[in-house]
Amino acid sequence: MQNTTQTRPETFLIWSDEIENRFDPFFYRPIFKELLELLQKSKIKKIVLKDIASIFSGQRPKGGVRNIEKGIPSLGGEHVLNSGEIKTYELKYISEEFHGKHIKARVIAKDIILVKDGATTGKVGIIPDNYPYYECNINEHVFAIRINNKKAIPEFVFSVLYSDIGQQQIKKNITGATVTGLTRESVEKLFIPLPDLTVQQIIVKKIQEAYEKKGQKEQEIKVILSSMDNFILGELGIENIKTNKSAQIWENWSDAVEKRLDPMFFHPSRLQAIETVKKSNAPIMVLSEVVKFRRELVTSIPENLPYIGLENIVSDSGEYRETTTKENISSAFVFKKGDVLFPKLRPYLNKVFYADFDGICSTEFHVFEAKKCNPYFLFLFLNRSIVVEQTSRLMTGNTLPRLQTEDVENLLIPIPNEITQEKIVTGVKTMYEKAKRLQEEAEKLIAETHEQVKNMIFSEKQSTFN
Repeated sequence: MQNTTQTRPETFLIWSDEIENRFDPFFYRPIFKELLELLQKSKIKKIVLKDIASIFSGQRPKGGVRNIEKGIPSLGGEHVLNSGEIKTYELKYISEEFHGKHIKARVIAKDIILVKDGATTGKVGIIPDNYPYYECNINEHVFAIRINNKKAIPEFVFSVLYSDIGQQQIKKNITGATVTGLTRESVEKLFIPLPDLTVQQIIVKKIQEAYEKKGQKEQEIKVILSSMDNFILGELGIENIKTNKSAQIWENWSDAVEKRLDPMFFHPSRLQAIETVKKSNAPIMVLSEVVKFRRELVTSIPENLPYIGLENIVSDSGEYRETTTKENISSAFVFKKGDVLFPKLRPYLNKVFYADFDGICSTEFHVFEAKKCNPYFLFLFLNRSIVVEQTSRLMTGNTLPRLQTEDVENLLIPIPNEITQEKIVTGVKTMYEKAKRLQEEAEKLIAETHEQVKNMIFSEKQSTFN
């Protein structure tokens, strides 16, 4: 598994003739020395990465990419998953013009992506043959490693870099005090044990089989998660409609015009979502009647509290992923256990979070304290696609549409009786537990397979897995 750390206290010594080009103790940890000795004793051919690959990085346009909603995907460290896969969702984009001027940073299928700096330095993934975006670029926080496939199989090299063989070497070469990272030179010098192509092919086949099994489990997870909409809305007596979000032409009569004149305010899918919620068998309230808005702002970020940014929340599931540091954050909202965090920006409307701990969050969230319903029920309803359509209608702004407080106050919320709320909460938590268990099984499968890869590479026979 990637990025494992050894937490036990260490005391060791080295002789003066063992000192290389660095003096920091971390560089000489016994675990690194043991790995190098294992590589040296192995009869397998060993090369350095630069002998079989070209290594390059990229950059982003001046001003960043946050406000660019479409274009060419720009891959960064946040798009490399723990499993070694590359995200196909929550992407960031650069313009086609910028991509054309930085075509040397274009990445293609079977390129390996290595995070070069930041909290996830060393995380590695590979772009699959079936990645849905033919044109992609990378930003300045990752290296792309393009393998010469006449010398090695890219998927095999990825498996080495993903395993402890690669990860321990990568960790050893991380430099920097405040901002840590990898240099191109240190990546070029990583040792790669290179068995013959037959063995590489066996290893790659085994890894592919593991990812296929992982994919089957994840498909089960998708079925579970997709059934939540039907369950929740069904209990509320709301029909789970399929709206035509892509409609380009529609009409409204003048007597139906209210408040605003912009066409998207009257988009059929948004109007349909509102009318559908109104048909619920539960009493309908507006959000301002259901919650209290928390607006406690801090400018000095407490070190003892976790911070949540938009990138910390997994779309649709609302799961929290600890990825963001609190550096360069000038202000944040305080939230309490039991609060619901609701995004303000259009691209992130499906990143709703239920807080099961106290903390602080980005000011790009609204913070709700539920007053007239179960807070977890509120989270579940706000996380439905039918709410995204409502909020898309309510938000204002042209360049970067967002939900102001006065906009979101008018969101329609069905509030069933306490028994129904509890039934919904209990049912969904059971679904989440099953999905979580399947996800853990999938991740364990990948970790165990890569451990087998390591064992096989150093095996005397190098022919089959146990």
